[in-house]
Order: sequence, then structure tokens, then C-alpha cells
Amino acid sequence: MQALVEDGVFDADHPVPCQVRRGDDETAELSLAENVMRVAMHPADQVVAFSDLARAGQSVAAIAARFGASERTVEQRLRLGNAAPELLDAYRADEIDLEVLKAFAVTADHERQMAVWEQVSGQDYRSSAWQVKRLLTEERVPGASAIARFVGIEDYEAAGGAVMRDLFADEDEHGVWLEDPVLLEKLAMEKLQTAADELATRWKWAIPMVEAAWNHTASYGRIEPQPGAPTDEEQAEIAKLETRHDELNSLGEDDWTEELVAEAEAIEARLDEIEGGVEARAVFRREDFSMAGCIVTIGNNGAHQVIQGLVRPEDMPNRTETGDAGARAGNGHDPDAADHGVHTAGPAVSQPMAPPKDPQSEARKEAGVGIGLADDLRAIRTALVKAHLAGDFEAAFDLMLFQMGRAVFARGYHDNALDIEVKETPDRPMTRKNEAEFAGWSPGEAMLEDRSHLSFDWLEIEDDGVSFAALRALPRAEKEALFAACAARTVKGQLAFEPQARPELEATVARLDIDFAAHVRPTAAMLWSRINKSKVLDVARTVFGLNWASARSKYKKPELAQAMETAFAAGDPPVGVTAAMHAKALDWTPPGFAAFDTGGTADDADDTAAEAAGTDPVETQAGEPESKEPVADSGTDPAEASSASNGNGHATEAAPEPEPSDGAAASAGNGSTEPGDPAPDADAGDTGEADPDPTSAGVPDGIGAAAPVNGHGADPDPVDIPGFLRRVQ
Repeated sequence: MQALVEDGVFDADHPVPCQVRRGDDETAELSLAENVMRVAMHPADQVVAFSDLARAGQSVAAIAARFGASERTVEQRLRLGNAAPELLDAYRADEIDLEVLKAFAVTADHERQMAVWEQVSGQDYRSSAWQVKRLLTEERVPGASAIARFVGIEDYEAAGGAVMRDLFADEDEHGVWLEDPVLLEKLAMEKLQTAADELATRWKWAIPMVEAAWNHTASYGRIEPQPGAPTDEEQAEIAKLETRHDELNSLGEDDWTEELVAEAEAIEARLDEIEGGVEARAVFRREDFSMAGCIVTIGNNGAHQVIQGLVRPEDMPNRTETGDAGARAGNGHDPDAADHGVHTAGPAVSQPMAPPKDPQSEARKEAGVGIGLADDLRAIRTALVKAHLAGDFEAAFDLMLFQMGRAVFARGYHDNALDIEVKETPDRPMTRKNEAEFAGWSPGEAMLEDRSHLSFDWLEIEDDGVSFAALRALPRAEKEALFAACAARTVKGQLAFEPQARPELEATVARLDIDFAAHVRPTAAMLWSRINKSKVLDVARTVFGLNWASARSKYKKPELAQAMETAFAAGDPPVGVTAAMHAKALDWTPPGFAAFDTGGTADDADDTAAEAAGTDPVETQAGEPESKEPVADSGTDPAEASSASNGNGHATEAAPEPEPSDGAAASAGNGSTEPGDPAPDADAGDTGEADPDPTSAGVPDGIGAAAPVNGHGADPDPVDIPGFLRRVQ
């Protein structure tokens, strides 16, 4: 909002509506809704958000209904809740795909996941789901895993367990591998059982589990403990700390010191400490222990973890025991009975969530097919489908177009039939994302925004099967337009001269025959002020000639950039620029725009093209027709025709030409200058700087002071001007 004020979009006193909400669960829900409704969330973000809501007691159906997702999608995301945060980050960064993330989620042991991730991430190739699952389920267990730390390496070895140690590993457990997972799990269960037996003396039941998956705990109802309350001393300290915290927050940015920052951090740490102490004092009531139980498992830190307050479905109280209103109110009391002085005692119990069903397992069960048989049948069928699809262009085209269209024009995650990744590439650099000026530089953006010629009705259909049928029914012309639009939006950015530029894209650019000059006019802000002054002068000499460039060689960089912008602007030729010069400027494009452009000047490109064609170019002044001088050999540059030798051992002396007199030199440019155009410096041939134009090297002193071949299209008599002077621009 402050940035919008600085940009003049809002006034400084613009009112901003805000909602003040309390409760961590509601905050997470609002954040999720905000992201889902505005921009499609990445599946990894959905995993985190949905898992948080599920742990807070939300059912699969409730999460799906609130956020417009299918229950299947919610279940899929919740199954990935076992993945370590680092793996979710890798998924976001496209370092692993969804199938590999699923493979990691087969275990809830983050340390074990990360041990495998460290192993596969160092490969020169992307890891596969099969490889990850094999490594997670192979015989050896890393010593840094949660279960290994819970049992203890010494206790494991004392029980006869074999250990493999990497002698070159660091002094920690990452170089230790336990080779008997059966023994390791047996020892873990024994420790968990001991803890469960002790807890069973207080709770109705207690069971040990090495890994307690979310879908298992979700099958129980929940009783929440009675929250603790701060003591009088804690309440007084909280009030004092919050008052000081508010004072610090009211300080201006310039008022903060290192001491005040440290004080603010200490206040926040102390408030968190008090809050943690209060939460730790939460207690269950006597009746809670008689109804509920607990699961003893291993936490990610390798220590005991007790999930308590769980109510089995058969122990769930009926409504007459807790009261309908009490169940709704969530406090165990009937608010309607308060008017009569009667309270229905009983704990508030949240309903268990129905365990999510595995759709694949249910489908196989219905068909009477086991996992192994399903794998074989799937492979046999898919190979036949591939073989026949390879011979049917129309079917393959429709299938590919369906996936491309959804990937480019329907944001969000989609299940696809083809294992092909299609991503829309950005139209501008991230640093220019919100700059309005960039749209003026890049007219292609507006052209891409026009989608009036594309058919999108099929994308609005939620059912994928019906949507695909609607796409197939489109006329051929509409399909082709949609396919081209999809492919266009996935093009990777490149300039033709860049080493990584793909030749197939450059060939496509040439095939499209784009008139870049008609679309892009170089301005001072976009180009001229951002490149080296010598390069600007190189372009000026190429387009306008040596006289125009030399007259402005002493300009400051901003003045030169503005002069170039004016000279290259569309419309009528500006003062000091002839029609022929302006026409050449309007044909000029920035380096790397033209297909296969090497990034040199236009003359360089002409030379390259001429060499490829087996001829030598004839360099002329802007607007000047090519020289009619006879050339002794078709492979000899006219500028070299007057030399004693052309450099390959063949004498090609041209007929001697008389040197021009001073008067001829003065009138060679027809004796006129463009109104308003600065007259060339008297010492234009010696500016005090090294002449960046290599074509002028070796020209005798005094030549540069003579007026060059005129830029008005009048070709002086070739007898009056030596051939080598035609190279001076």
C-alpha cells in the first residue's frame, strides 16, 4: 500500500478496510482462502495449508467444501503431509516432481527422508519415484533417522545389531547406518510399549506405534484439554511487556537503535515463553481420562511423542450424554438448560474424520485385480495405446492440445494423460513486473493480451471428460489457432547473438519474417542511455554516416542518447537527418532482434551475408547508390581496387585517378549542409580520441577534414573522388 501511495495510485490518507480476526486456525483458513481465490496455489502450499487445517480438526469434506476443491484433491494433499519441508521446497522449485514427492511420503521420518534426499540430489540426473522408494525401504537405516535416535546406537549394538560406519564421514551420525531394520523396529516397539503401559494407568487405553500417520489419528474423535490460565504475576508481566512493546512499535524508522531492537526481540521472546508455559498447564478432566486414550509414537526429533485425548468411535458419547447444544457449542454444557439452572456435564468431543479411501485400491477391489496384476495389465495396455497413437496425428494433436491449453490458459494443478511439462514463459523480467513504462517498450504484450480469436468455452467445463469432448468438437481452424497460441506462450526468451540461442527458434523467427523495426522504436530510456557511448557512435556511423556521428562525438552521454532517440523516432525526418538517413534509421533494429543476428552493426551483418553469398559488399553512404566503379575481380572489395595488390598475390591496380583539389574536396558534398545540423568540426579527422571506426584506419591526414560523400543521394563523379574515400563514413 505504501508503494502504491509513492506511485500516486492512492492518496496517503486512503482508507484501507481491514478485518481483525482472532485464532490461529481461522487465520490459516483466511490466508488459504485468499490465495486460492486470487491465484492458484502451488500443490506444495496446499499440502501445508490443508495439513494444518486437518490437524486443527477439519474434515476432508469440510476442507473441500470451503475452498472449492474436490475431496480427492484434499486427500491427495493430506497424504503428502508426511514430507519434510525441504522436500516441499524442492517440489516448488521443480527439483522433484509430484510422483517423487509421493515416494518420499511413504515414511513420516523426516531425517530418513532427508538422508535419501541428500543421496539422490547429488546425482547428475533427476531422481525417480522408484529409486526414492527403494532407498527408503532398503535394508539399511541411517543413524540420523528418528527411529535410530529414539532407540540409540549403543542400545542397538548391545542387542547385537550390526552397524556400518563411513570412516570418512564427519563426527556425527550421518556416517552411521544400521543394517538390521527388523531388530531396530523391535527395540523401538519395546520402548514405546513400556511408555504405553505407564500411560494406560491414567488413560482408558494407550497403544504404541512407530509411525502414526495422519489418516490413522483422524479416525478418532478428539477431546481438547482445559486451557491453562496465567497467574496474577504472569498477567502483570504480560501487561507491562505489551505496553512497552506498543511503545517501541510507535517509534519512527530513524529512532531505532541496536539496543531498542534487542529489547524488542527480548520482549517477544519472553511473551512467547509465558504463552508456552500457560499452554503447558492445560489439563484434562477426570472424565476425559475415562473416555479417551492416547497413542505413543516417535517424533521427528527422535523423542517420545504422545498424541492424547483420542476417542474411539465406539466410545463416542451420544447426544443424550453430552447434549445437542453442548456438542454444538463445543464447551460440554447445554446453553438452553442454563435458564432452568440445570447443566449437562460432559466433555466436548469432536467427531472423528472418516478415513480417506484410496480410490485406486477401491477400483482394483471392485475389478478383482491385485496390485501386481494391475501393474502388468497397465503396461500391456499402455504400450498398445502408444503404438496406435503414434499413427494417428489427429488423436495425438487433440490430446496434446488439451494439455497445452489447460497448462497455459487454466492456471493451477491438473492431472494429465501425457508426461509432458508445458509452462507459460514470462513476458517481461521480474524486475519490470509492475512497471507501466515497459508496456510501451514491448508492444508484443498487448498483442498477446488479445485473445478474442481463441475458443475457451471448453476450459470452463469442470468435468475433464466433457471438457475434452468439447475441445475435440471445435473446428479445425479454431484448434490450430489455439495450438499456435499455446506454443507461442511457452517460447523461451533469447537474443540471436547469445551463445545459448536455439537455432530452431532462430529459423522460426526467420520463417515468421517479423518486421521488428516497425514495432520497436529505440528510445533513450530503453536503449541509448544503457549502452556504451562508443557503441552508440558505432550505430550512428553505420546509420547516418561519419559526418553526423563525428559532429556529436563530443556530446555528453544523456545528450547523445536524446539525439539518437530523436533521430530514430517515427514520423517526419528530424532536423539534421535526411529522408534517406531516416529511412535507414527506421529499418534499424536492436542487436539480437533479427534472426541469426550476431550482434554486430548493420554493415557487419551485410558483410557476413555477402560472404555467405560469395560476393563482397559495396559500402555506401546512407541513401547513396552503389559505386559504378569497375572491379578487377568479383572477389575484390572496391575499396581495395586501388591498392597494388589485393592481398592474395594478384595485382589488381586500378587506373590512377587524379587527387581532388581543395575546391573539389570542399564541394564534394554539393556545398550545402542541412539547416540546423552542426557543421563538422574543422579537426573532424582528429578528435583527440582513437577513431572507433576501423574503416578510417590508414587514411592520410587531412582526408577527414574534407566533406564526405554527400548524404542527399547525389553521387559525385567517381573520377573526382578516389575509390578508397568511399569507405570513409
